[in-house]
Amino acid sequence: MDEMIVDSLKINAMGQRVMILKQKKGPLFLAIWIAAAEADAIAIRMQKVDVPRPLTHDLFCNMVENFGGKIQKIIIDNLDNGTFFAKIIILADGKEIEMDSRPSDAMVIALKLGVPVFCESKVIEKAGFKKSNLDIDQPNQEEPETNQESSSYSPLGEKERKSLSVFESFIDSLDIDEK
Repeated sequence: MDEMIVDSLKINAMGQRVMILKQKKGPLFLAIWIAAAEADAIAIRMQKVDVPRPLTHDLFCNMVENFGGKIQKIIIDNLDNGTFFAKIIILADGKEIEMDSRPSDAMVIALKLGVPVFCESKVIEKAGFKKSNLDIDQPNQEEPETNQESSSYSPLGEKERKSLSVFESFIDSLDIDEK
């Protein structure tokens, strides 16, 4: 299992949002499509904006705390047919409770509380990518020469690569200018 951090939120020309997670100690990233409301909630937490009234995620955290629980960590534990799955791990009465969650909702909670986010190795192996392979770091420059083995790196099999081709088109369409 790898610890992850929220690298950024991106939006493409069609208004679709994607949350980019990065291995805390590694070169791989995950890109997870999210809805506008969750993207807004993540952005609020990333920017540490105070809100005058509790948001839905605040309500959830307050309820867990008021019932004697403590949110310990978030785990992105599965990827099935292009959909990511997560769990919120809560410690209550000496027991660890796992609650199913969308990764976007879980990420808002992680950012609010400062709890760690982990990703199962099988998910990273299926969907992890190197940022430089998508020309995110150097979009207007020629790609440096590399040996064939490293430039063709892909943790995906041919079947998964074909099913994620729409996803790669989406990544290519992102507005990545971070000025």
